[in-house]
Amino acid sequence: MQEIEGQRKRLLANLLDTMRTFALVRETAEIWEEDGLLCVYSGLPGAIFNSVLLTRPVATEEELKIKFDYVRALYKSRRARWSLWLVEDLVTAKLLGRMEELLDRYSLRVVSRGTGMFAPELKPPLRNLPKLDIRPVMAPATRFDFCYVMAVAFKTPLNTFLDVYHTVEYWRSPMRGFVAYSANRAVATACVMPAHEVLGVYGVSVLPDVQRKGIGERTVRYALAQLSAETGLDASVLESSEMAHSLYRRMGYQKITGLSIYNETR
Repeated sequence: MQEIEGQRKRLLANLLDTMRTFALVRETAEIWEEDGLLCVYSGLPGAIFNSVLLTRPVATEEELKIKFDYVRALYKSRRARWSLWLVEDLVTAKLLGRMEELLDRYSLRVVSRGTGMFAPELKPPLRNLPKLDIRPVMAPATRFDFCYVMAVAFKTPLNTFLDVYHTVEYWRSPMRGFVAYSANRAVATACVMPAHEVLGVYGVSVLPDVQRKGIGERTVRYALAQLSAETGLDASVLESSEMAHSLYRRMGYQKITGLSIYNETR
């Protein structure tokens, strides 16, 4: 149990560092860290890059309400929506069971029910993976391709991702991005954040028409291998969707917490 607690702490710390990167692009961006909360305002009105996370456990509904009343006022004053990334072990089982009802008061709707996972190292692949040309996100073309694949895979307007990921400023952070190409066509993405003694995997996406062919796995393995060679780190954490859970288990990941995402929809 103590070992899992340590893994959860590293996952949360890595996730917090990742969310802070959204404030690097605009001078109007802000970060607030107080009273067990991290609030990131990207300078954009949409919820996707305005992230809120609990940073320590919450035991009562009243405490949760005080925190979210504060958050709502914060973003309302900036005419922006926000998203909640909930590491579920930070709330009691009773609160978790009522979370959708509680968050409905703040016009927050669940968009993803995921799993926080940890692997001390990756297991060897169980199948032959496709050969891909995987490039770092650096030049304008790769930055655009990264945004395009993400937009198609997540059914999100392209400009939403261009506003952040196409900027030079974002990629000056420790976050490293990769785009996989098949026959010169951009087909997949992955990001890795090296922080707090783990490699955090984010932004994994594959174009719908080439899914279930090992492309996502190949891209993730490549990205982790590159960062492992640079940092000496083998352990990694990630947030898995329900659909990808079995894949990550085959790669050596184990569930250490639930991780759900809620977006403000007003």
